[in-house]
Amino acid sequence: MSSPANLDLHDIPLHKLYEILLPVTTSKTAFANWAKTFVCTPLAIFEPRNEYHCEVILELARREGKVVRVAGVGHSPSDLACTNEFMLRTTYLNRVLMVDKEKRRVFAQGGITLHHLHAALAQHNLAMINLGSISDQTLAGIVTTASHGTGIDYGVMSTQVISMVILLADGSRVYCSRNEQPDLFLATVCGLGSTGLILSIELEVESSFHLKEVLESRCFEDTLSNMKQLVRSAEHTRMFWFPATDTVCVSMLNRTHETKRPGGSWFYDSFMGFHIVQLLLFLGIYLHIFNTWAVFLASWLISAGSSRVDDSYRVFNVDCRYLQHTTEWAIPYENTEPCLRELDKYFHEILVDPRERPHFPIEIRFSAPDDIWLSPSHNQQTCWIGIVQYKPYGFNIPYKKLFEGFENILSKFEGRPHWAKAHKVGPEEFQNLYPHFGDFLQVLQTVDPKGLFRNEYMQRHFFGQPVDRRVFKPRK
Repeated sequence: MSSPANLDLHDIPLHKLYEILLPVTTSKTAFANWAKTFVCTPLAIFEPRNEYHCEVILELARREGKVVRVAGVGHSPSDLACTNEFMLRTTYLNRVLMVDKEKRRVFAQGGITLHHLHAALAQHNLAMINLGSISDQTLAGIVTTASHGTGIDYGVMSTQVISMVILLADGSRVYCSRNEQPDLFLATVCGLGSTGLILSIELEVESSFHLKEVLESRCFEDTLSNMKQLVRSAEHTRMFWFPATDTVCVSMLNRTHETKRPGGSWFYDSFMGFHIVQLLLFLGIYLHIFNTWAVFLASWLISAGSSRVDDSYRVFNVDCRYLQHTTEWAIPYENTEPCLRELDKYFHEILVDPRERPHFPIEIRFSAPDDIWLSPSHNQQTCWIGIVQYKPYGFNIPYKKLFEGFENILSKFEGRPHWAKAHKVGPEEFQNLYPHFGDFLQVLQTVDPKGLFRNEYMQRHFFGQPVDRRVFKPRK
């Protein structure tokens, strides 16, 4: 008698599918994102060890009429990864499949974290071209959300993708690139995991390099007056803005052949910058003055004019420090100055309200235009502006009013929300923001007509269905 692995999936009885998946069905009954701001209780959480397991999971979902949500480490500060039906975690789909040092390409499974990818690339003297603030996410996660680093001449990280192999809703495998199945490629490379399960990714990389970071502290008005010059002053320029102190710390990163000197201090970075700041933020929940002290201390610590040289990924990445609520939007680069001026006015109005506790810093980054259908940098040089409200020691702090005002201003300046972060934008607005939004929906209809990968987030934001935005918020 043939073993299940040798049978066509259609011929395997339903109970046998469950038996095959029993070893990869976790005992966990709940899933929470990194910041613990969204929680869900799927019917089942699977952690497949190989591609065959993935095929079986999709077959089971088709038979049972369930949605499958693919999730990596769950770092998105939204309910993007959440579902109450089937969840497929890519924990063990995390291998580097091949490295082509000569062509500077790597082939890896979508579930590999960037931390592990950096280590694997370093063994071949290679590195990723650009990075965001953290490397905790999976490769597929940063690709499907068009996550970004900074650099006005550098695209979002999805632009580094050369090709992919995708497992579609019907169980077929498809190879796609800009030359083969280009519509599927452009839909998937920032598709929020809705076109299929990404089995492998071919990524463009470069020879390993050191980055030199130079920090420069400026007042807000001086920064705005010299914005264009500052953005072009380095390969990768990012800014950390502290409205309460009228200070902008400009971080300028360039490739260098200098030897490593990581810098840093336990006393200033860990004791003062982490522990004392967190204590002040916690006390600030109850007394406004402590929140003010926290921002002045953090602003002073980061603006003390310093430089460092280290491996590229160590300099690209920053310490996100505490659990947090966060939102980030992308605006056309030419709208940067007027948008920041309006935000400055807004934050100073908020700062005098004793009921509000705005945190810091506001992160400002930049990216080059691209042709990816749902990339927030589609067809435009982009300025990214993100704000944060920390949860000191895990305690919640008000953020809704602050975020709502921020989002209203960014919308006014043609803002597009970061796909991984919580927002209120729906299909009608996306039709106006993205010229290829209709093309994207057409690809979804072609490759997943029954909505196998259409979780609650997709139903709400892409199809306008009445799914409560707080359905996955933790209950007090």
